[in-house]
Amino acid sequence: MKPRRSTQPRADNESGLSLPATLITLAVGLILIVPLLTSTSTGMLGTRAADQALLRQYSLDAGIEYGIWKVRYDPAFRATVDAVPLTPVAVTPAMSLNGVSPTLTATALNTSGWTTLAQTPANAVAGAALAYGGGDYLFAMRGSNSDFWRYSVSGNSWALRADSPADTGQGAALAWDGGNYIYAFRGGNNTAFWRYSIPGNSWTVLAPAPASVRNGGSLAYSGGFVYGLRGDNSPDFWRYSVAGDSWAARADTPADVNGGGALVYAGSNVFYALRGDNTTAFWRYNSVSDGWTVLATIPAAANNGGALSYPGGDFVYAFRGDNTTAFYRYSILGNSWAADDVTPGTVQNGGSLAYANGDYIYGLRGDNSRAFWRHTAVPPRYEIVAQAGGRTTTVRIQISGTTVTVLWWDVQ
Repeated sequence: MKPRRSTQPRADNESGLSLPATLITLAVGLILIVPLLTSTSTGMLGTRAADQALLRQYSLDAGIEYGIWKVRYDPAFRATVDAVPLTPVAVTPAMSLNGVSPTLTATALNTSGWTTLAQTPANAVAGAALAYGGGDYLFAMRGSNSDFWRYSVSGNSWALRADSPADTGQGAALAWDGGNYIYAFRGGNNTAFWRYSIPGNSWTVLAPAPASVRNGGSLAYSGGFVYGLRGDNSPDFWRYSVAGDSWAARADTPADVNGGGALVYAGSNVFYALRGDNTTAFWRYNSVSDGWTVLATIPAAANNGGALSYPGGDFVYAFRGDNTTAFYRYSILGNSWAADDVTPGTVQNGGSLAYANGDYIYGLRGDNSRAFWRHTAVPPRYEIVAQAGGRTTTVRIQISGTTVTVLWWDVQ
């Protein structure tokens, strides 16, 4: 049987077309793949750069947190920063995170300052004293006579009030009870003790102090009692019972108190005191345990005109007195002192401080002058800066007691 021929026509060029078609397919594939690979490579590089930038920012943020921690919890470092306001101080030891070691600095900012207010009606001299009386008013003894004045915060003006029962002298002091009364030592080597009625504008003679009060006499009120330093180069410390109209001795101060002695109540049964007497001694008293504790010394010796004020939070403020402009701030948490803004004039006999609700501490200059000032006592503020790889993060914080507030956070 003969083989059959195929009737399907043969494509003579079939084998010749296969190679070009394959080449064309490869060419089109390359055209599509090359840009895709390029795009993928660029994307990977961009992602890597973005990741590096993110890691760098994480490191800067961590550096900021570290700087805040150093200022808040390292008293020695904070004291170093406070000592040079407006000057960046390197945060050490250096830290490293994600292979980045940011440069860190902390700067103390000037947030306070003194303002000169309306002058007192007459010159304040030895025996002058100042106390807040609630609301819009502060009250002041002129010293060396019976003049007694009231200052209006809102009106920035003074008015005469009822004279004290007798002339006051060195060691005269005032203490407000948080209500209607202000208690007063007469001072001047006398035992007289009085109470002033704010609403009644009148004085009442109370049980006399256990001994004469003179240079360094000071008062502070807490929970139904008035506490008093006798001064007069003695360690005597007393407590007056408002309910009983009677005095009782408390634990003696660690050393004799004299001119520049001062006492202030800081809450939670705790008082702070300057010894004065041209010394740097500074103490804390606990009224529950009836015990004294010796604290970090004031930067320079306190003498006549020394005074204390407590506006709340972490700081106690102090006039040094002794015919100087020195004004200091004590950190309760850090048990450390720092210089604050110097006063507009020298402070001497009759210098006194009082805190009124708000951001202000008020001060009599004394020194036979009519000067009266206000100090802005907002909590300390700091600027923390972290720099690395051309990027900078700047944070401004405020520290009040144990509370740290971030005021702003800037990334550049």
